[in-house]
Amino acid sequence: MPPSLTKIEVRCPECGHAQLESENFISTVCRSCSFYFKSSLAAQPVRKKTRRTMAQKKELTCADCGAVQMVAEEALSSVCLECGRHLELGHRAIEGEHLGNLSLEGELLIAAKGNFGGAKARAARIVLQGRASGFLEAAEWLRVEGQSKIRSGASGERLEILAGASLEAADLLHFQSAVIEGELRCATIRLDGALRVGPHGKVIAEKILFSELTVDRGGRLAGWGEAREVAADSRGGGEVISTLEPG
Repeated sequence: MPPSLTKIEVRCPECGHAQLESENFISTVCRSCSFYFKSSLAAQPVRKKTRRTMAQKKELTCADCGAVQMVAEEALSSVCLECGRHLELGHRAIEGEHLGNLSLEGELLIAAKGNFGGAKARAARIVLQGRASGFLEAAEWLRVEGQSKIRSGASGERLEILAGASLEAADLLHFQSAVIEGELRCATIRLDGALRVGPHGKVIAEKILFSELTVDRGGRLAGWGEAREVAADSRGGGEVISTLEPG
């Protein structure tokens, strides 16, 4: 009677399936996943399969060249693929002198003793307590909380000047809307939407452009104002302008 073959349990290194094989087997095929493996691999730890998840992406605009690229949501910094500029994705506080451009997806704070001395700073939200020699671009809002100055102008979605704060701007301010509870002095402010001047607010400008104006009792507005609204017609629309002279 021929001697019986001794069987041993082996595990597939690919899927972990256990099966019986001859103790001196050289190679075999997994009866579960059909993976071919040699006896030397059977003694190794089972390789766990991992699912790759698609990384969430967000859009980032370079403050230097304006190029747009996609970066991972959790990234803290990146490099512009066009000009090689280092781009920050978190928050930044400027408490002294800062030279060089900035591009942030978070919040930029320019403290009371801070000065942004670069050509351009772009951030989702900007809190201005100090000064800016360069241009400021706020995707969501620019909030003035101190006695502040901007030399090269600013743009964004919304301008807010809190009560007791003031802003002096030497160049164009271009926003979708503005709420002035403090004081604004500038050459020109252009608003594609509404301007609201609070009860303690004051706006002194050479030219004020807006589509809707609200001045609370006690608020002051001094300058050449133009109210603009779009008049729709068969030719695609045009601007209707009413003028408010200083007085």
